[in-house]
Amino acid sequence: MALTLLSGLATGVLADTITLNDRFSSDAIGRHLRVLEDRSGRMGLQEVAATTQSSHWEDRRSENLNFGYSKSALWLHGELLNQSQQTDWLLGMRYPLLDYVDIYVVWPDGRVQHHASGDRRPFNTRDLDDRNFYFKLKLQPGERVQLYARIAGQGSLQAPLEITTPRAYAQQSRQEQLLLGIYSGALLAMLLYNLLLCISLRDKAYVDYVIYIGAFGMTQLTLSGLAFEHLWPNHPNWGNEAAPVFMGLTGWSLVLFSRQFLGLDKHWPRADLAMRVLQWLFLAAVPETYVLPYGIPIKIVTLATVVTPVLLLVITIGLLRKGVRQASYFLAAFTVLLLGVLLTALHMFGIVQRNFLTEYSMQIGSMLEFSLLSFALAHRVKLAREENERLQQAHAAELEARVLARTQQLDKAMSELTQANERLHTLTEQDALTGLKNRMFLSERMPEMWRQAQRWHTPISVLMIDVDYFKQVNDRHGHLAGDEALKQVANVIAHTVQRPGDHAVRYGGEEFLVILPQTNTVGAAHIAETIRLGVQSLVFRWGEQQIPLTVSIGLASVVPTVDLPPQALLNAADRLLYQAKQEGRNRCALIPEALATLPRKAKSGSADKPLKPGQPSPASSE
Repeated sequence: MALTLLSGLATGVLADTITLNDRFSSDAIGRHLRVLEDRSGRMGLQEVAATTQSSHWEDRRSENLNFGYSKSALWLHGELLNQSQQTDWLLGMRYPLLDYVDIYVVWPDGRVQHHASGDRRPFNTRDLDDRNFYFKLKLQPGERVQLYARIAGQGSLQAPLEITTPRAYAQQSRQEQLLLGIYSGALLAMLLYNLLLCISLRDKAYVDYVIYIGAFGMTQLTLSGLAFEHLWPNHPNWGNEAAPVFMGLTGWSLVLFSRQFLGLDKHWPRADLAMRVLQWLFLAAVPETYVLPYGIPIKIVTLATVVTPVLLLVITIGLLRKGVRQASYFLAAFTVLLLGVLLTALHMFGIVQRNFLTEYSMQIGSMLEFSLLSFALAHRVKLAREENERLQQAHAAELEARVLARTQQLDKAMSELTQANERLHTLTEQDALTGLKNRMFLSERMPEMWRQAQRWHTPISVLMIDVDYFKQVNDRHGHLAGDEALKQVANVIAHTVQRPGDHAVRYGGEEFLVILPQTNTVGAAHIAETIRLGVQSLVFRWGEQQIPLTVSIGLASVVPTVDLPPQALLNAADRLLYQAKQEGRNRCALIPEALATLPRKAKSGSADKPLKPGQPSPASSE
């Protein structure tokens, strides 16, 4: 009897026909579906199918059906016709917070395919491992089937039903995972960053802010369905209760942080009292989740979530009028959050339809809010420091005697700190004048780069660079001019050597060294010539005079072997620099063949000793 009934109703129907052709990839089919409201929530497929041709069904004509909070069960009905050669399809309900989702596919011969899912059922019951509800559907070319979908739950009922191909689903899933991954990563980075500041500064506002970010992050994971998929897939009851719990904790921590940050107890006690009431309203929603039906606490926290930003907006404007400076950044942060919260809440109540902006408005608004609040907290620390300075100046006369007594201790501490800073500065790897690396960096990193080149059998090149006639610049124009000349030459070198792994070093005086791992002679020569031409084209003026600048460069390149020390390469570049000087300056000297005569450690114990410019190596003297 049931088979006959379904078979008969699988033909004469009033729903739009959704035609699947070869050009079809993915589409939201809500506008083609008719809706039946089951107020009792007890109607089965046969009973619903019997009313298909009655007037109880209505056409919503909306791609993303949104029914808001409803105690009724909603039935959707449509017809699918496969006119393509594609046989494998996917039906998807793109809303992860539905309690119960049942999909029925009825063939003309009465066969019924039933898929049951929802976040009140274990995650492993789903056809596909996805945060949304996707079901596999196999249709042969030319087949026509009736589609029935039932949704029910205590939360917001939305039915963004779509049909797609496996390929389009995979592409869309990758894009969604990328966006959610970026958002989750940014949220985690913001959490860790502020947690470190909280530990460092020991400021209560940072403690409340870190709690707020953590609770908000868990709320977003829950609302997006990722928490149910990855954290508690076998606990659907808790997964259903998690949303109001985390939303309540998020609202509670937000109000707590806002009161602390704005100093409401001091600047506006009445507003602080109102926020206290709202704070405890949020917190009360957490135990209510385990006592009252799900729909009550979720509506309470949703409404409170809408009210909170609005109230904070009003309070912040009032504080700005009172002259509270930190309220300006707070106002900017919660303006963007307010827009995101309002769009999300209006979407959940069914007032606005589903689209990219309403679906991701909370993520977009919250990320902007967190960024602005982090800046606001930093500005709050600055304001606190300025306030302390003002108070110190106001009490300067009264505290003059104490300040005088502490001055000696402070001077001693500052002297020790200065000495420690000087020692630290001496040990740093950056040259103070030019900003390039210094000799300490070279001594520490050169052996490592050398070993890597040995391991991978790759060439390593060095450029030994010397500013021509630099002594004349110092003698004629002074050391300040010489320092400025070195800065400009260093600037040319730094802008030329920008590849990761390459390093520019101030070797000493007017000498510079460029280390080029994984670079052969041809590549190194190109860089050397670029540096030489860049220095030559400098327009260096000192006072009323223009001072020409040029450099001479020695280039050495080698594939290191086990018995070849790094100093041998530096010595070879130094000799070639000396050769460039002898040949007339403003040139680059390179003799790759000479590298074959680099001294080997096994042959001579003196191979590691630096050679003076122009001094031949032991190997070459042989």
